[in-house]
Amino acid sequence: MRAMMRFGLLGPPVLFHDGHGRPGSEARPVASAKSRALLATLLLEAGRVVSAEALEDALWSGAPPVSARASLHNHVARLRRMLDDPGRLRTVPSGYVLRLDEGELDVHVFDGHVSAARAAHTGQAWERVVRACTAALGLWRGAPLAGLPPEVGGYAFAQRLCEARLLLLEWRYDAELALGGPRLHELVPELTALTGEYPLREVYHRQLMLALHRTGRQAEALTVHRELRNRLVGRLGIEPGAGVRQAHVEVLRGAVGDGGAGEPGDSGEVPVRPAGTSTGEPGRPVPPPAQLPPSPTHFVGRAAERDGLHRALTAPGPHPVAVISGMAGVGKSALALHIAHQVAERFPDGQVHLDLHGATPGMRPLTPAQALTALLHHLGTEPCRIPGQPDAAAALLRSLLAPARTLVVLDGAANAAQVRPLLPGGAGCAVIVTSRSPLTALDGATRFPLTPLPDEESAELLRGASGRDGLQGTDAARLLVELTGGLPLALRVLAARLAARRALTPETLARQLATAEGRLRHLEYDDLSVRRSLAAAYDALAASEREADRDAARTLRGIGTLDRPAYGVPLLARLTGIGEPRTEAALDRLLDVALLEETTYGRYAPHALVRDFARERAGERSAVDTAGPAPNWYAAVAEQVLAAAVGPGPDQGDTPAGSAAA
Repeated sequence: MRAMMRFGLLGPPVLFHDGHGRPGSEARPVASAKSRALLATLLLEAGRVVSAEALEDALWSGAPPVSARASLHNHVARLRRMLDDPGRLRTVPSGYVLRLDEGELDVHVFDGHVSAARAAHTGQAWERVVRACTAALGLWRGAPLAGLPPEVGGYAFAQRLCEARLLLLEWRYDAELALGGPRLHELVPELTALTGEYPLREVYHRQLMLALHRTGRQAEALTVHRELRNRLVGRLGIEPGAGVRQAHVEVLRGAVGDGGAGEPGDSGEVPVRPAGTSTGEPGRPVPPPAQLPPSPTHFVGRAAERDGLHRALTAPGPHPVAVISGMAGVGKSALALHIAHQVAERFPDGQVHLDLHGATPGMRPLTPAQALTALLHHLGTEPCRIPGQPDAAAALLRSLLAPARTLVVLDGAANAAQVRPLLPGGAGCAVIVTSRSPLTALDGATRFPLTPLPDEESAELLRGASGRDGLQGTDAARLLVELTGGLPLALRVLAARLAARRALTPETLARQLATAEGRLRHLEYDDLSVRRSLAAAYDALAASEREADRDAARTLRGIGTLDRPAYGVPLLARLTGIGEPRTEAALDRLLDVALLEETTYGRYAPHALVRDFARERAGERSAVDTAGPAPNWYAAVAEQVLAAAVGPGPDQGDTPAGSAAA
């Protein structure tokens, strides 16, 4: 009787020639990369219809060519010829169906052995544990779905199998430690390799300690414990779990037992830990995270925003999300921390703070996957338990936060897509997000846009942060506030300079700032810099692969070539030479990153310090570049001069500064 066809996914997709799919079977690799992707996609959905569109995405990495449908038919025909029965792969109106009978896929056989091993481990039937684990591990040819493009899918499927393999190893080593005998000596190098590969997976360290101890290597066993404890405390701030502590006791007592699996007695023998408790058992109660940076010392103003945030974050109902937005240096992070400390006691399960680096000079924003990993670490998840797939990590984050009352502060978000996977699902949590963008694509958020401080509050911040009590109300203070446009970051820089140099008078500082060409140079002190803060947004636009972003950087440089109170689309399109549709898209991006403000519909104005920054960038790299030749600038200025003579129009107003010289 002809043997059944067997398939393999525990490694690169293969067909088994002799139908057994066990060690010693002859595996027939699928040579073509597209045939492997086709076979794997069908096997993942065996018995169910897979649409032609889904198969095209899998075969051509989400970008199928025009000829994809015809090529797909050819690949299906080629795969049919490889099967024992062409009727296994049927064409249906919406796609294809692959028939898979019981026991024909190595994953299904593997799962059966895992179930048997789990039951034997629970019952401490150690010889059966070894047999079942050995049979399952013998099917393993490498990472499931290895060598396939991400579009094939199956990430959660592969992760489940990889975790099952690690559990099989744990159970087998538990059984072999319990059975004892000459095999104990062979366990040491195997477990040493595993502890190196999984440095935070406690169970392998526990097992290595016991294997070393029971083969007479007590000092080495204690070294393993010491290194593990230092790693856990240093990286995660937690002590080793109960199983490791019990193994440590056995080693310290020097009780080299007979290796049997009896009940623990005075010897300190360690009972085998049940499945699923290999890691994550806290050695002692771990305090909830309290990660908020200190609240700003000199915080002034924002009364309306503070009241609104307090109400939004403490109101009953679904978990609140508050977005604090505004230009660089306007005080978003300061307000977020100020209010976070005020409401912290309402979140007894902890306060988590994460800088998303969406506005950090010289740093790329965290990807959603990086941010999820960091948040899960902060919440005490062991690294080996964090899924690599963002969707799975986001689901785990929501599961952890669902029963909790935790405050999450996400500082410096780049966009809504970066934030969305980080939001909890439980009603007891709250989230504060700071971003230059209002993140209007983030549904359900309450928004708090910030503008520069009013004159009186600006002067109060300058006085308090500088320690110059006599400063408030003076002409020099009013001039400093005017020259900084009430921007809190600029005021803090001036305050730091005044505090550092008592001989520096406010009048002298005001004279230094009065020269527009050098203003930003005087607004830097230590790690505070208005220029660097503004550059973070500009540099990201200039280096972007998106045309609208690069156009936005060019438009800002164009603004730096021509001083006007406000700008319209026609003028800026003339200055840059990129046309009005692209200019409108560029202005949208500048609004989104808070480098411009739309004063009235269609009229755009920069903050005074943004204008200074734009002037610097225009000087470093002329705005009249390849997309906007020099005649465009002269034409734009000439239009404004002529328009001023005939009356105001859509782009008219004050005659542009410097136009007479043109």
